[in-house]
Amino acid sequence: MADRNSESKPTPRRRASGQETQRRTSSAAARSAERMNARSSQRSTARPTTRTTTRTSRTASRTASSRPAQTTPRTASAPSSLPVNPKLIGIIAAIAIIVALAFSCSGNSSEQSSANNAAQAGSESAAAQSYKNPGPYSVSLTTTGDLIFWREVADYIDANGGASAMANIADMLSQSDLTISNLESPLSDNDSEPVYDKDVYIIGRPAAIESITNSGIDIVSLANNHIMDYTGPALQDTLNALDENGILHAGAGMNEAEADKIVETTVNGVSIAFFSWTDIVPDNYVAYDDQPGVASARLNMNDALKRVREAKETHDVVIVAMHWGIEYQDYIDDYTQRDPAHQLADAGADVILGNHPHVLEGIEFYNGSLIAYAHGNCVFRQAFEFGNTHESYVLNFDITQDGIQNLVAIPLYLDDEYGIPSVATGEQAQTTLSRLAEISEGMNTTFELRDDKAYITPTDGNASGGGVNS
Repeated sequence: MADRNSESKPTPRRRASGQETQRRTSSAAARSAERMNARSSQRSTARPTTRTTTRTSRTASRTASSRPAQTTPRTASAPSSLPVNPKLIGIIAAIAIIVALAFSCSGNSSEQSSANNAAQAGSESAAAQSYKNPGPYSVSLTTTGDLIFWREVADYIDANGGASAMANIADMLSQSDLTISNLESPLSDNDSEPVYDKDVYIIGRPAAIESITNSGIDIVSLANNHIMDYTGPALQDTLNALDENGILHAGAGMNEAEADKIVETTVNGVSIAFFSWTDIVPDNYVAYDDQPGVASARLNMNDALKRVREAKETHDVVIVAMHWGIEYQDYIDDYTQRDPAHQLADAGADVILGNHPHVLEGIEFYNGSLIAYAHGNCVFRQAFEFGNTHESYVLNFDITQDGIQNLVAIPLYLDDEYGIPSVATGEQAQTTLSRLAEISEGMNTTFELRDDKAYITPTDGNASGGGVNS
C-alpha cells in the first residue's frame, strides 16, 4: 500500500498479542525436505529447499586394474657366421621399447579417461548449480497477490488459528511445482519501533506463517512499502520465521547485501533465478551496508537490468517481482510500470509479477515474456470504497523450453467480513474474469472464459519469442 492517499486511508489500530503456534521440525532443512518430499510423492517433481539449491557431490572411486609388468625387449644373438651391426641392433631395440611404451600408455590413458569421466559426473560444486538445461523441460508455477495478515485477518487468525487465513485456497496453491506470493506484512509481535512519519502501519500475526507453509508457498517477495513498517526488529522476526520454515525470500534484509540477494533454485532440472524490487520507496526504507531495508529498482534500474541479463546467462528461467503502480487504479502507468516491465523483459526476464495497487490490473505477453501487472489482494480486508479490493486472481502456468504455456487465471473473492479468500464461482467468477479481460485489452492477450476460469493465450500466437532460453 502506498502512503500518498492519506485522507482516504484507514487508520491503524493496536491489537492484542497473538498466540503463535510453533510448527517446526528439528531444523529448517529437515522441515523443508519434509514438505518437498510430501509434494514430490503427489506430483513426482522436485521442489526447492534453500535460498541457493546445490547439488549433492558424489565422490567417484575406482580400483586400478592390475596388468602384467612390462619386460625389457631383448634382441636375438646374430649368427657367428654373420657380422654384427651395432647400429642395426640399437635401432631394433629402440623400436621395441617404443612399441612397449605405446601399449603401456594406451592402458594408462584408458584408465585415466574412465577416472576423469567418473569424477566429472560425480563432483559438482555449489557454483555449478546455475546452468542451462539443454533438453525439453517443464515447470508449473502459481502466483498470487498481496498477503497482509492484519486488521480483520489478524482477528480471524486469533479465533481460528494460523493456517485458517488461507485454508480455503491452500490445496489449490499447493498443486504447482513452484508457488510465489508477495508478503507485505511483517510477521512479528514487536510493534514498539514503528518507522518515522507514516500514515498507515501494518504488522501481521506471527502465526500466519502457518498459512504460508500450509499453502505450499515456496518463495515470497519482500520488496514493498510495508515490510519495514516496524523497522529492523520486526523485519528480523519475519526473516527468521521464513528461514525456519524453509520459505525462500528476496527483496529485504538486515543489510544491503541481504536485501539485494538473488534467490536461485532448481526445479525439475530447471535452474531458476528470482529477484524482488520495489518502485514504491518510503523514506528510510532502502537497505544500506549496515541498515536493514528493501531493494529498490527505482533508485538503480540500470543495475537491475544488468543483474537480470547476467542471471539469464546462467539460468533457464528468470522471474522478477515488482512492487509498483497506483493504488486502487486498474489502468497501467506507462512510466512506472509498462516501460520498466518491457525493459526487464528485453533484458531476459521471462516472468514479471506485479503487485501493490490492491486491485486487478492487466496481463500482457511482451517479447515472449509474461507480465502480470497486479494480482490484487490475496489475503486482506480493505474497505470496498477504495475499489474492487475484494477481487483477486491466481495465475497457473507452465514454463517450458518453448516458453509460457497453459496460462490460466483463477478468480478469488475475499469475504466481506474478514478478507479471507475463496475461489470465486458462478456470477462472481464471471464478473472478475470479465473485468480482467477488459483491462488486458491491447496487451497481446486473448481470453477464453469457461468453467469459472480464464484461459489466456497471446494474440499473436507467440508465447516464446525472446523469452525462455533466449
